Amino acid sequence: MQWVEKSKGFDDESRPSTLPFEGEEIDVDEDEPPPRPRSQRPLSSSSDFTEDHFNLLNGWIDSLTSLVEGLHNMVDDLRRTMGTLQHSVDGMTSLLHALHAHLDAVLPPHPQPED
Repeated sequence: MQWVEKSKGFDDESRPSTLPFEGEEIDVDEDEPPPRPRSQRPLSSSSDFTEDHFNLLNGWIDSLTSLVEGLHNMVDDLRRTMGTLQHSVDGMTSLLHALHAHLDAVLPPHPQPED
């Protein structure tokens, strides 16, 4: 827990200054709430949700929507590219089979090694 104390954003006064030794207990006040990051505002009512909050949330949603649409377009492009590559590979395979058949027809057979 000591590294948490020194971390940015945590309230240093809410934790002990040292770690306990093995078997040693720390006095904890049961009524005291757990520490909150310094940047976290106190709990507030729902009436604090302002038009600025709405606009910010709406902007995030628009950004996420654009990101998902961009990813969808990228996946479509990759599928088309994979289709083109597969077509090219199929064409090359057919060409190699034809070349192999032609070479078998015009070249003498290979001598088999003797055992």
